[in-house]
Order: sequence, then C-alpha cells, then structure tokens
Amino acid sequence: MTHNFGLYLTLELGSHYGSPSDSWPAGSWPASTEHVIPFFTIVVNELGADRAAHWFIAAIEAHKHVVAADQARDYQFGFAAHLNTEIGDDRGPSLDRTAAWEAMKALYELVRRDAAADPEVFFTCALLASGRNGQTDEALVAAAASA
Repeated sequence: MTHNFGLYLTLELGSHYGSPSDSWPAGSWPASTEHVIPFFTIVVNELGADRAAHWFIAAIEAHKHVVAADQARDYQFGFAAHLNTEIGDDRGPSLDRTAAWEAMKALYELVRRDAAADPEVFFTCALLASGRNGQTDEALVAAAASA
C-alpha cells in the first residue's frame, strides 16, 4: 500500500534541498535525512496515508509550540506532549498507533539534533508525500502545506 512513500518523500525533500538528479552533492541534504525516512515510512505503513497526514499536520503544530516556548524561554512541555494534544483521540492503545507514535518521537529527536534540518520542512514534505498516492484527502494536504 505505501511502498512508494519513501520515494515520494525523497522527491519532496529533493524539491526543497536539491534534486536527486544532482547526484545528491555532499552537504546539500541534512545528515538526518537518511535516518528519518524509515521512521516516516513506519508512520504511513501503520496508520495509512490519510491518518498519517493528520499526524504530520499535528506534528507541524506541535513543533511550532516547541519553538514558541524555546523563543519565549518559557516552560517546555516537549514535542510529545504537544503532539499528543494536537492528535487528540487518535492515539489509542493499539499496536499500529503505538508504533507510529514511537516513530514520530524518534524522528523528531533525530531532526532536532541536526542543525542543518528543519523539522517543519521534514513534516511538510512527509505530508505532501502522503498525498501523492491518491488515497489522501488532497484538500487537507493542500491546506496544510500552504499554511
């Protein structure tokens, strides 16, 4: 079902960081890229493209909360707490949701530790990639990507 997601994500990241046809010149892509693509794929495989798109939108909003707290030097609840709030009732005790939840937390930590990477760019590219398979609500993807 989602076997093309990794390719679609790579293409979306390529449109932001440089084309794969440029033979991926050294230093043009953040180092975390190769490590996070499998985690994004886990999210899509476990939740399906449509639900994963909702989670990617929630992750963008959660990241904005983290950045705002960092900039204000305010108390920090952390990405996972904000993500949980943004996802709402969609995070239950099932194995698929647990796998997706852990993958989201892991990929966020990897991207945040990479000074060359922007988590919002990664989540936006994942959102756009999830919409490429034709099974995701295109209006949802378009609205979130343009926000």
